[in-house]
Amino acid sequence: MDVWRTMRLKMEDVIKKKRELNGSVTVEMAYILPIVIFMIIFTIYIVFYWHDKNILLGAAAETAVLAAQSDRQQGGKEPDLQSFYQERTAGKLIWLRLTDVEVELDRTRARVTARAGRGRMRVQAVQITRIPEPEKKIRKKRHLESLADQEE
Repeated sequence: MDVWRTMRLKMEDVIKKKRELNGSVTVEMAYILPIVIFMIIFTIYIVFYWHDKNILLGAAAETAVLAAQSDRQQGGKEPDLQSFYQERTAGKLIWLRLTDVEVELDRTRARVTARAGRGRMRVQAVQITRIPEPEKKIRKKRHLESLADQEE
C-alpha cells in the first residue's frame, strides 16, 4: 500500500506544479509574441523595400540605355525619357511612391537618377551608361592604317 500512496502523492505534486506553471507560460508568451509579430512585419517591409528598389534600378537601367541609344542616332527624334521611366514603373511599386526622375545627358554618358519614398523612408536609384562611339574609333583606326600604308 505504501507504493500506491507514494505514487498518488507524486501525481498530486505534478498536478500542483502544472497549475503553478500555467501562469508563467502566459507571462512568457506576453513578452515573446510581440517580438515575433514585429519580426514578421519587419521582414515583410524589407521584402517590399527590396522589391521596389529593384524595380527602380531596372527601369533606370533601361532608361539610361535608351538615352544612350537615342543620343547615338543622328537626326532621330528625342524620346521623352522621364515619361518612359514613369511608364516602366507604373503600377509596379508596392510600398514606395515615385517622387522624382532626372535624366542627364553628357557627351560621354547618360545618367538617370530616380527617387522614391514613403514617410521617412527615401530611396535613390542611379544608373550611369556610357555613350559608345565606335564609328569614331573605327574611322580613326582606318585613318591611322592608311597613314601607315602611305609611309611604306
